[in-house]
Amino acid sequence: MGVPKPTEMSEEKIQRALHMFLEAGFNISPGVIKILSDSNEPEKVAQLILEKIEDMKEKPIIILPELFEGPKFKESLGYFVSGLEIEEDWDFAGTNTQKYTHGLHAYPARMIPQIAHRLIERYSSPYDLVLDPFCGSGTVLVEALLMRSHERADTDLPRNAVGNDINPLALLLAKVKSKPLDLNALEKNMGSLVKNVEEDIAESRRGRIQVETPKAFPNLTHWFKDYVINELIVIQQNINKLLDNNVRDFANVCFSLTVRKVSNIYNPGDTFIKRLSSEKLKKYRPDVMTTFKRHTTEAISLMKAFSRICSREAEVNVTFADARELPFSDESVDLIVTSPPYGEERNTISYTRWSKLSSLWLGYESSFIRRIEKASLGGRDHPNLETSSQTLNETLQTVAKSDIKLAKAAAQYFRDYYKSLEEMYRVLNEGHFCCIVVGNRSIKRKRIPMDIITREFGEEIGFIHIKTHYRKIPTKALPWVCAKGETIARENVIILKKGGP
Repeated sequence: MGVPKPTEMSEEKIQRALHMFLEAGFNISPGVIKILSDSNEPEKVAQLILEKIEDMKEKPIIILPELFEGPKFKESLGYFVSGLEIEEDWDFAGTNTQKYTHGLHAYPARMIPQIAHRLIERYSSPYDLVLDPFCGSGTVLVEALLMRSHERADTDLPRNAVGNDINPLALLLAKVKSKPLDLNALEKNMGSLVKNVEEDIAESRRGRIQVETPKAFPNLTHWFKDYVINELIVIQQNINKLLDNNVRDFANVCFSLTVRKVSNIYNPGDTFIKRLSSEKLKKYRPDVMTTFKRHTTEAISLMKAFSRICSREAEVNVTFADARELPFSDESVDLIVTSPPYGEERNTISYTRWSKLSSLWLGYESSFIRRIEKASLGGRDHPNLETSSQTLNETLQTVAKSDIKLAKAAAQYFRDYYKSLEEMYRVLNEGHFCCIVVGNRSIKRKRIPMDIITREFGEEIGFIHIKTHYRKIPTKALPWVCAKGETIARENVIILKKGGP
């Protein structure tokens, strides 16, 4: 996208951009000075170049125009430099998506932080309120706080953020990942916790500590070996003794990850939970203490990196709320960045089932977890196939010819999705943006164009469609093929705007 050339008032900005290169130890070619002169934000351009160099194995001595070549980089520069023909790259292949607290705990189909960062930076201003109504494990919230750090340009400032979800594990993860901690208190408390757990597990193995098995955990011994259950209880009992609520939540995230890793699940990273075969279970002997200690050490390191650089000026809140009934007043939000579920849980990704073992260990009852699953988008049946999208109706009619039940379940998901878009429109300020990241799912091997459907829904509600970016998914916590057909290998980044200038 082209921008006006700078006026003479921009000379100071250009000099500051040049100084950024010199301060980093680089010389600058005349061609690069020309590019900076054609930019309305030369300091942003310099920062992008320096970030690119940081990821290069062989660092250049002189900054040359060649560094500005290639779609993977031009897509960022095109927002700040006039005259560049830009084909934006949204794949972010090969980038580190686990930095800072983003790497604390796995979560299915997570929005990658690079997308969240770009959307927040592009469509909001410092201290704006950013909403993620399907916040999942909190990627958008973390990036809102990381808008100002030693890695960002000096002009970047944090955003306030609020996220809501109905999945209890997601809420815990989002809260912990977006909460900078006092590092001295964290190390002291977690050090004592690990020491006490180690001692108590040793005593438990000698039979000197007796534990009471949870009674409200269905099929507990199906998913965990007896000694694993005992040692997990020991960890949990020690975590519950922690007095600092924030540290206790942090420890529970480490505990949740340990639960998945030492369970009898065939592949702890898979979204489809399957038990190990009987043959493999005979040889399977997970080390609970070593696993918990390793995850705790890694988590502390990630939290340290996050807490040292993220803003303490902005505020983040995490709430238990349904996206179809947002607990916010009209026109109270400055930007929405979200990745809604790609479909109803029973036929796509079941976040509730994926989280179930952790949720049960964290004290949530099976009846509550079932209610949460029913409360998800498309969780309740509806006899009507019709929706407000003609594109979708034609697809559902085709699916109904071979599987009417599946078509009705999908139709209900889309009705709920429409309601959530209505709520996003209601709470968004006039003239502001709503960014939806969603994949094109399939039903009965028939691809559902979520980009087109989202655009049709949005325009009917009142949104203006600005642009849709497309990205290939290099890695994703999803199988590429399943019984119901090919799964999501591409995502749509849909930019909508609520009226205004």
